[in-house]
Amino acid sequence: MWKLRYSALVLWTLAAVNSAAAHVGEGGELHWNVEAWVIVSLTAAMMLYGFGLRSMRIRRGGRSIVGRVEIATFVGGIASLVVALLSPLDALGAELFSGHMVQHLVLMLVAAPLFVRARPLIVFLWALPRGTRKALGRLWSGGGLGGFFKILTAPLSVWLAFCGLFAFWHLPRPYSWALAHEPVHVVEHLCFFVSAFAFWSVVIEPSGRRRLDYGATLLFVATAAILSALPGALMVLTSRAFYPAHAEGATRWGLTLLEDQHLAGLIMWIPAGFVYMAAIGILFVLWLRASEKRAAASLQKYAAMSSTVVLLLVVAGCEEVTGVQSPSNVTPVPASFDGDPGRGAVVIAQTGCGSCHTIPGITGANGLVGPPLTQMGRRIYVAGLLRNTPDNMVTWLRDPQVVVPGNAMPNMGLQDQQARDIAAYLYTLQ
Repeated sequence: MWKLRYSALVLWTLAAVNSAAAHVGEGGELHWNVEAWVIVSLTAAMMLYGFGLRSMRIRRGGRSIVGRVEIATFVGGIASLVVALLSPLDALGAELFSGHMVQHLVLMLVAAPLFVRARPLIVFLWALPRGTRKALGRLWSGGGLGGFFKILTAPLSVWLAFCGLFAFWHLPRPYSWALAHEPVHVVEHLCFFVSAFAFWSVVIEPSGRRRLDYGATLLFVATAAILSALPGALMVLTSRAFYPAHAEGATRWGLTLLEDQHLAGLIMWIPAGFVYMAAIGILFVLWLRASEKRAAASLQKYAAMSSTVVLLLVVAGCEEVTGVQSPSNVTPVPASFDGDPGRGAVVIAQTGCGSCHTIPGITGANGLVGPPLTQMGRRIYVAGLLRNTPDNMVTWLRDPQVVVPGNAMPNMGLQDQQARDIAAYLYTLQ
């Protein structure tokens, strides 16, 4: 499906370019826009950003909150605004509906995310005098602006504004209204840029404090992508021209009004779709990584809880046994059990069991890390879980992590016979 859409876009674009190229010079000349308010606004933003960076570094001893990536993305954002508002693209947008759609996409899908990543608001604040920053802070926290801003920037509010404004301004009447009145046209572009800035702020969250986790953000982007693609699909599939204001411009560029509209629909549908798909792909990868981290954290928590439970059980078992059960209740060692207590004492000494446990009869076995093994032969449980039988003792000695995962007893790498010999010795401790 994507291949079909891409092929259609390429063929349509080539046809439009060829047709347009044949008519350039007959009218609709492309030129740079020199509107003073746009140039002054962009210049003021760059100067404010520069002052903010300088002030930040001076007052923080050469350290800056923003780095090279933020500065580069700010420059990229300014450049994309120049392309959208001052370059010949602006003049092309006045002629062709398709050119106008490219202008809108640059504002929403290029300039807005670049500025979000640049975090310019922090730098702008540092450009202000300290007293002004404090006054703004008091107004923000005490004047209720913070609460109002929080409602406006809630993900649901942002999603509704982004999708709603996008759909509204592409309806034929609001679009024609904006095209006919320059102040309304400015408001239209501000709506696109501000709503897109809020939208990509939720997606990117450059501060690291996410309002939505990655899974919810993926849904946030995917639903917006679907709704944003609908107007483009409608423009492509219909046989009716919705935007007669571009009739004259389309004719000058050798296109019919419907051809221009179809091209605009493909531009809205496919290139914009690639941007959303890229964002969804990145969010999916980040979502998987976050899930892996949560799973690892849960496993560590489970291991810690298991160790705690085992420790409590061992302590309870020790308390139960240190009272010593009656010799008559002790489970006798079967005659078939072939452990050798003498060899067991040697193995205990060789493996260093005494560094953790106090073991009667073993020289230097006075460790305090684990419970003392005094009267081990008369205890009810092994490790607080297994009934104290020779076979269970051997199982525990050979692989304690299988019996109780995460407990403090390491795997000593004992052979079966070595474990049997140690068990035989421990059963002599009555």
